[in-house]
Amino acid sequence: MTMTFFIKISSLTAAFYMCLIQLYYRTPDGTTSNDIQQKIQLSVPEFRHPGIINSQSSLTYVASENKPNLTNSLIDYIKAAQISTEYPEVVYVKASGSTPTEGQMRKDADLAYAYALKWVQTGAAKDAEQTIAILNGWSGNFKCYDVVEGTKIVQAQLEAAWVAPTFTAAAEIIRHYKFKGVAGAGWSNDDIIQFSKFLSNLRDNYINLLVKDVDAGKRQNNWGTSAGYAKMAMGVFLDNQADYEDGMRIIRKLLPVVIKTSGEVYELCSRDCHHPQYSMTGLTYAAEIARIQGDESIFLADSKRIKVGWEWIQSAFSGKVGCRDCSTQSVFPGVEVAAAYYNESFAIKALARLQRPYTVTSDHTFAGFTTYTHWRK
Repeated sequence: MTMTFFIKISSLTAAFYMCLIQLYYRTPDGTTSNDIQQKIQLSVPEFRHPGIINSQSSLTYVASENKPNLTNSLIDYIKAAQISTEYPEVVYVKASGSTPTEGQMRKDADLAYAYALKWVQTGAAKDAEQTIAILNGWSGNFKCYDVVEGTKIVQAQLEAAWVAPTFTAAAEIIRHYKFKGVAGAGWSNDDIIQFSKFLSNLRDNYINLLVKDVDAGKRQNNWGTSAGYAKMAMGVFLDNQADYEDGMRIIRKLLPVVIKTSGEVYELCSRDCHHPQYSMTGLTYAAEIARIQGDESIFLADSKRIKVGWEWIQSAFSGKVGCRDCSTQSVFPGVEVAAAYYNESFAIKALARLQRPYTVTSDHTFAGFTTYTHWRK
């Protein structure tokens, strides 16, 4: 009878115990994901805030511009989105597909970011409050990932690397943006501490394991670039120089691996049109974070390898790459950020023009609305 009980233990109970193990996972220095400072340092001179994809000056510029078509694309997205009222403790992950909880988490990250950008435009308390509600909902309830049958737990590492930067980009705006000279949107320090624990959970139990794989010679593709970008983003929000530098190390390590000197981007010829754009968007967003922090080295690294990669992607979308024609596929929003930096590149600008305005990716894997935040004509 006792043996039968343990054999038939429910998947929910199994997930609960997995959460307990993960929450007390010990990192190499002996700390756990619960060892978070009880006071958040609100001003650390090493980082510029806001500093994740957007800066104070770029957001202020966007808010002051009269671009009703772009503003409407943001507002229309918000109006069409479903507002979550419950936030699960366990998010179930499925490889090459999705689950309701997985889909909700990705969509909520995008929606939090959309509301944060709308608050920059309106200064309305209700917009900030909606962002805060989503951030608090996930950080106050989420415990861990689990997988459905047939999916390996490593898929959860990629899921964490996808959602963490988008949640963090929204949180960075709400915490630090100065609307008409006033910093922050009323997000309490206790809530910020709670959100920081949420990020630490994603980092310690998922993203760091992905980084470890990269260093072991595995996941040197869109998985690895997503992890590097995520660690850089979280490093800025947490004012954690070690996280930021580790993320940059991974990005610099993978840049010449993912993009060949010819410009060919790994996975396009061997796989499809969107996985290489995961890599390109992760690399480009990481480069933009570094640029905001005063460092353009990723954009310039390896003979402007990111520029060469996007130009090769443009060739694929023009039907000029023999291995694959991407002309009927979706362009990812990272191209708009690349076009803003490499303004001299006619190829990248031509690629960006194909599908404006860029809102969110269809699978909700990377922060969007880049036409709204980065297009300067």
